[in-house]
Amino acid sequence: MALYCAISKDYRTVCAILLTMETLPEKLSGIVAAAQTYQKAAQGAFAKNTERARKADWLVFENWCDAHNVISLPASVDVLVSFVDDQSELKKVATVKRYLTTIATAHKVAGLKNPVRHEFVRLAMRRMARKKGTRQDQAKGLNWPKIHLALQLLGDSPRGLLDKALVCVSYDTLCRRSETIAIRVEDLSFHEDGSGSVYIIKSKTDQLGAGTVKYLSHTTIEHLQNWLACAEITEGPVFRGLNRWQQVLPKALSGEGVSRSFKRIALATGLELSQISGHSTRVGAAQDLVAAGIDMPAIMQAGSWTTPERVARYSEKLQVKRGGMAQLAAMQRR
Repeated sequence: MALYCAISKDYRTVCAILLTMETLPEKLSGIVAAAQTYQKAAQGAFAKNTERARKADWLVFENWCDAHNVISLPASVDVLVSFVDDQSELKKVATVKRYLTTIATAHKVAGLKNPVRHEFVRLAMRRMARKKGTRQDQAKGLNWPKIHLALQLLGDSPRGLLDKALVCVSYDTLCRRSETIAIRVEDLSFHEDGSGSVYIIKSKTDQLGAGTVKYLSHTTIEHLQNWLACAEITEGPVFRGLNRWQQVLPKALSGEGVSRSFKRIALATGLELSQISGHSTRVGAAQDLVAAGIDMPAIMQAGSWTTPERVARYSEKLQVKRGGMAQLAAMQRR
């Protein structure tokens, strides 16, 4: 069991650990070879965030297996059922599904049969879903009225200019955090009418980098140019962190930096901070698009969604007011 645990601790470094041994069991040697082959084939195929998430998810499972003195690779069906039942006490359905995806990938890497597909594991997930439900928490939207108010309140300090440019660009583009902080000066275009556009090289739904162009309003361009002038940025990452003295750092802003920026905006405008995240402008912009009566294809294009389900989830409270009973109530004048 110890040898299998040594492999599963981090299959990216398994070969370095195990090849120092003089002899390897035949099955173990096959697992090492399979991991080597997969590592070479997958080089550069996944986003860094995906790789980090898989590593963290596998560590959760590995630690659980260590605590229960069971083998993690290959994992038995009974082990996975117990793992799901145990996680259901504290974790959400979506989180445990992600764990199982990572476990399945680890078995695929090692050339082992995938136990996640077993009917008993599927039933354990159904049991968890019935117990807890599958609804996920949603970030609170940063809608334009609150953003507009923040633009009047944040001032012209370097941090204030950064926050204003960041929230405007994030709102106009509906970009995720990772997409926003990847924007470079070279990706920006300024138009004669005062508006602009930005070329988004990669996104969560465009891992191969076909790219897409997003619109930037006159207001956004104004705040963006103010920030670039203040920070003296002429190339490279547009959004960068600031130190305690509000001096501009050379590296791109972190994802957590985006979340902190949005929380400062929420604090300035009196919003509850607990549900504000780096996703809040994406939610808020989707809600504002629906409220303005923009058609679904145009909304999906703006947010790079391939299906309308996510838009419907973000705007469900608005949609209720347009539903059948809302229309009937209006007709009945009640």
